[in-house]
Amino acid sequence: MTPVVGDLAVFGPVFAGSAGLGSSPSSSWVAIVPLIAILPAVLCMLDIARHPRTRQFPPQIWLAICAFGNVFGLFAYVRFGRSEDA
Repeated sequence: MTPVVGDLAVFGPVFAGSAGLGSSPSSSWVAIVPLIAILPAVLCMLDIARHPRTRQFPPQIWLAICAFGNVFGLFAYVRFGRSEDA
């Protein structure tokens, strides 16, 4: 039975699996989405390893920013950290 709060069903059909995209994600998307999320950070870290001359912070700090800073850390490294001669 679905709990009701006022006129709204709390766990209505969206959470019951009747969303427009199907009831379960396909196995290919489950494998591809994390790769899309991790790939830019890995490429940024490889760039830091190949060109250790960075601006403003040492390369170790930029590695941590790229690893834990998600998309903002990657853009910050490309904009502010990458050396001009790289």
